[in-house]
Amino acid sequence: MKVLNIMNFVRQSEPRDAKVDKILFDTTKGQLAMVKEMDVENTFLLQYDALCDERYVELFKREKTDKIELGLWYEVVADLTDAVGMEYKSEYGWRWDWHIQPGFPMSYTVPEREILIDEAMRKFKEVFGYYPKTVGSWVTDTHTLNHLAEHYEISAFCNCRDQVNTDAYTLIGGYYNQAYYPSKANMFTPARSAATQMGVPMFRLLGPDPIHNYDWDKYICKKEDLDFGTYTMEVVGMGKDPKLMDWMYRSYYENESMNFAYAQIGQENSFGYHDLVTPVRMQIEKAQKLEDVQILKMCDTGEAFKQKFAETPVTSLVALDNWDNVEIESVYYNCKNYSANIFRYDGRVFLRALYLFDDTIADPYADRVCTTFDAKYENQPVADSVIWGRGEEFCGIYLDFIGGKLSTEKLSETELKVLWDEKWAIFDENGITVKDCAARIYPGKTEAKIWFDADRVHYTYRGHRYAICVENGTIRQSGPRIAIEPTAETMRLTLVLEP
Repeated sequence: MKVLNIMNFVRQSEPRDAKVDKILFDTTKGQLAMVKEMDVENTFLLQYDALCDERYVELFKREKTDKIELGLWYEVVADLTDAVGMEYKSEYGWRWDWHIQPGFPMSYTVPEREILIDEAMRKFKEVFGYYPKTVGSWVTDTHTLNHLAEHYEISAFCNCRDQVNTDAYTLIGGYYNQAYYPSKANMFTPARSAATQMGVPMFRLLGPDPIHNYDWDKYICKKEDLDFGTYTMEVVGMGKDPKLMDWMYRSYYENESMNFAYAQIGQENSFGYHDLVTPVRMQIEKAQKLEDVQILKMCDTGEAFKQKFAETPVTSLVALDNWDNVEIESVYYNCKNYSANIFRYDGRVFLRALYLFDDTIADPYADRVCTTFDAKYENQPVADSVIWGRGEEFCGIYLDFIGGKLSTEKLSETELKVLWDEKWAIFDENGITVKDCAARIYPGKTEAKIWFDADRVHYTYRGHRYAICVENGTIRQSGPRIAIEPTAETMRLTLVLEP
């Protein structure tokens, strides 16, 4: 199943620019005209302030066709808090504020969150005569999503790509791109079973670059024309370049994706001082030529996902070449229990990221208000070269220091084999089996406590325990690293939660 969503986000206000009001509306009008002309399935998500503006309401009522889905873009704005008698506590006096306080629901109490989302849904129905099937936001708290799943017939949720302290929120160690069923306890953590999952899938937005999104320009050539800042399919970043979009689509849809491949293109109208029509048209034209890729509304994607997958599927996102002139390969493996990124750079093959999912850990704002500048959602780090690697040359779990180019092979619906030279690593839902290589853990500046005994490497992070169970291997301390040395041709690393 391979899907592309064209999804644009509609805000009515942008207080940082006095001239932007007309730009916002004209941008949305242009985006709408373009997708109608191209006759493609697509989605527009409207923020509450746009629902209160007759220009936007009249535009969509007049121009909407059966191929256009209208859904809710859920950020908290002053029009929304005014409607329910709450104060909008913007430090800058803005009526839309991109900071967590007051622009996102985790900065409100739990009862207030229900009042706010119910009013947003009520207003949408008042305007269009039905409740939206898709609800999206860059970041939303778990209580709000559980409330939506339980009280409204939602087809799809969507949230931001993984990023670190961008736009006042951090999402790190999640199910990389693609889609998953969130845990009822934490929207950023995939559920490990049908019993613990929300009934609505979560789709990751913006089409992140599988090489450069994770740690930005660490591996990029320092050339002005290659430094985009945002390494995603967004047309305000690398997505405006036709050659780079060819590379993105090849990585997403032609390389091994296991059971589900997904990407979202489109842009917030807040970037209307850029041309948001011409480059998206280019992206759509290229997408229409892709084999076996469906261009769907977001709601239809959600329903198709629910029909096909009872639980979170195994997926992968694979880049076997690099659009920059540095030789790099990157393979993401996602399942309901963990996400891993095996990476090759300068001959070194290592796990750049390995995060374990624990669906019993609650949303950090489940019963408290977020009062900090940024909200942070994360999973349990087993290896992480970004957070752990501040100022560190080596960080992560190294498998080979002189490895050849990576390739991939799908062994089953749940098993992905990554090969280099005569060596390989097989990823399955419970862990990793490696052939002819050790696993050297470089912890860098991790906040996790790491120690080991005869057959386990133990981790404690923020009060939670988990481990790597080692079969056919021995564990020893080697300077700043923990070395797991094989005692047979193949060695097994099983990821487990500990009480």
